[in-house]
Amino acid sequence: MKDRLYLYSLLVIFLSVQVVLMKRTAWVPDLVLLTVVFTGIFRGWGEGAVFGLAAGFLRGCFSVGTPGLDILLFPAVGAVSSVLPAMFYRQNPAAQVFAATAVVFTVVAAHTLYLNATCGNDIGIFFALKNSWKCLALTVAVSPLVFVCLERLLRVESE
Repeated sequence: MKDRLYLYSLLVIFLSVQVVLMKRTAWVPDLVLLTVVFTGIFRGWGEGAVFGLAAGFLRGCFSVGTPGLDILLFPAVGAVSSVLPAMFYRQNPAAQVFAATAVVFTVVAAHTLYLNATCGNDIGIFFALKNSWKCLALTVAVSPLVFVCLERLLRVESE
């Protein structure tokens, strides 16, 4: 129970940090998304989906034009991330980078397609990736470090 309280407290802290830092610089990793992926990998699909729902709702409150998408997308990210331990050793940094990369590209593509459909935009996915490469690269690069920190903070047992 205490671990869940820590996890949801970290969600609020990470969201606050992202909102404040994104106004100042483009070099901000998506800590909320990484925490959803972590929860799916280390806590299972059920808790990953529930945590993803909470994260999607909170992140959607600060999003312009995509709050409904975040509420649907983040639980799916949490649930699908739970498949990784069946394929790879979950503490493997390469597997964590792979999961973070796949999720980041999927989320950017989903947001781009959603905005194209709802707002009449004609933005290509590669254009969106090119314009947000700093955030994407930093998110992928720090994913193993974030996962190690979350493991220690939440006292996750090794396999």
